[in-house]
Order: sequence, then C-alpha cells, then structure tokens
Amino acid sequence: MAYRVVVKCGGGAFFVPNEAAENLKLCTAGQLRVLLFALSRGFSETSPENVAEELGIIPEDAKDLLDYWVGRGILECDGVSAPVSVPEKVLPSVPAEPKREIPKAPEAKPTMEEVLKIKESDPAVAHVFSEAERILGKTFTYSDSETIVWLLDYVGIAPEVLVTVIAYCASINKRTLFYVKKTALEWFENGIDTIEAAEERMRVLEEAKSWEGEVKRVLEIYGRNLVPKEKEFCESWRLYKISPELIHFAYEKCIEKTGKLSFPYINKILLSWHQKGIRTIEEAAAENKAKAKPEKPSFDLDELERRMMLDDSVI
Repeated sequence: MAYRVVVKCGGGAFFVPNEAAENLKLCTAGQLRVLLFALSRGFSETSPENVAEELGIIPEDAKDLLDYWVGRGILECDGVSAPVSVPEKVLPSVPAEPKREIPKAPEAKPTMEEVLKIKESDPAVAHVFSEAERILGKTFTYSDSETIVWLLDYVGIAPEVLVTVIAYCASINKRTLFYVKKTALEWFENGIDTIEAAEERMRVLEEAKSWEGEVKRVLEIYGRNLVPKEKEFCESWRLYKISPELIHFAYEKCIEKTGKLSFPYINKILLSWHQKGIRTIEEAAAENKAKAKPEKPSFDLDELERRMMLDDSVI
C-alpha cells in the first residue's frame, strides 16, 4: 500500500529544505508543528507570539521550539547564531534510562463536582491544590483543577513529587499549568517518582542552569539563551568535568583559527584534549607549544659545514 501527496489545482504549497527533512526522525511533534508553521509563511518573518497565537501554546514554549530549528540551521534569528557545522565526534553522554509509558487521558473528563469530591476525600490531593495555588500565586480554574486531578489520579504522580515539580517551575518563572504538566510528565517518564528523586532532579537542574551561565560567561555570550544544540555541547562538557578555564582556552584557539564562536569547533578541541588526558590550561598550552616547535633536522649542520670546508672539491 503506497501513499502520495494530493496536488490540487490552485492549491497552495511550500518547500521543505532537505536539511529539515533529515531532522524529522529526531524532532518532537511540537517542534514539527512549529517548523511547518514557519515554512508555510515562506520568507516572511514570524515571532514566538505569532506561533503561540496560531498553535495555541505559550510564547516561552514557542521560542524554545523555534530555537531548536535555529540550532539545526533551518531557521535564523537576529542575535542567535546557528552551529557552523556538525562535529564528527561528540563527547558521549550518559545512557538514558527506558522511558515510562504515559497513560492516556480519559475521554470523559471529571466534572467540577467530582474534582471537589476528590479534594474533600483525599487530604493529600487537597494539600497539592493548596500548595500549588500558593506557589503559583493563582486560584485554579476548572481546567487547572482537571489537570491536577489527571496528573495525580490517572498518571499516578505522587502528591509530594507534583508539589516539587510546581516549586521548580515557579523557581524558573514558568507558572502556567501547561508547563507544570509538561515538566511533571517528563519527570515521570524518567522514573522520578519519589521525593528524594525529585529533589535530586532539582539539584541537577539547578547545577546545569548555573553551569550554562558559567559557559556563557567564558564564551562571552551575552543577551541570549543557548539554543538546544549548544546546550547539548554544554551538558557534555559538564558531565566530563571540563573546567570553564579550559573551555575559555579552547574558545581563544577557536577565535584565532576561525575568527568567530563555533561550538562544534570548540568541542573538537576539547574532545582531542579529553582523549589525550589533558585537563588544565598548562597541559593544553604545553601540547600546543610542542606542535608549534620545529622539528630538529635529522643531520648535524655544524658537522656538515666542517666536512664541506675539508672537501677540496667543494669550493
């Protein structure tokens, strides 16, 4: 059985770059929706606000999805540079644990009366509602309440874990239930189902956040966030405990050779040093000096000159 595109007379169409098609198996459904929307506008500019309005998502998430394609070199944005090239090798990341399956939302949604009944009959659920409204600084709508009940009763997220998720979202100024739901499901998929695991996750995220800030500082990146591909490089360097000083030294070498910032180029330098066991600026500088040192001639110049002077045939 074969499928093909139906081309209608007078129907509109838009092109899809080959590079975009090559990334389809790697992107999420949300990233694909944003790409199709951007491509449908041809060469007209768009913005996170336009995307959010048309696709029914929040501007912050729209920006993250657009930046994904900037990082792949498919879209461009003023002040945001895409990677120049894909590195041949990347420092390997820690193998991911198998994902959990998310239960499907029930077709029949709970009524407000049912939501209130669940809150009244289960003190743990009532506590989540109370803490969530306090942390997020809002009174929940029916839709918000339905989301909380679904996460607790249908997905099976522990009440204390959900409160931790909400606290984390508030700490990064993401206070919508849409973002809370997305984060809670991501944590659930990755096996974070106890308060200890949730607190450890928060610690790692905070550490990564501060690490990204440090990397941006040593790479002299100001006024913008890292795009997804840059974050991948950044996280790889953190996992392998590469110091900010060494990253800055690699950055200087990158600027000397290319005249501009290139995460793939810097990663190649760091990968080479990592494989050679180089961990400090002094060791890296010594290696560069050894490379730059001219090779010693395989013959003795003084001895050759002496022989030439003694040889009567050479005048």
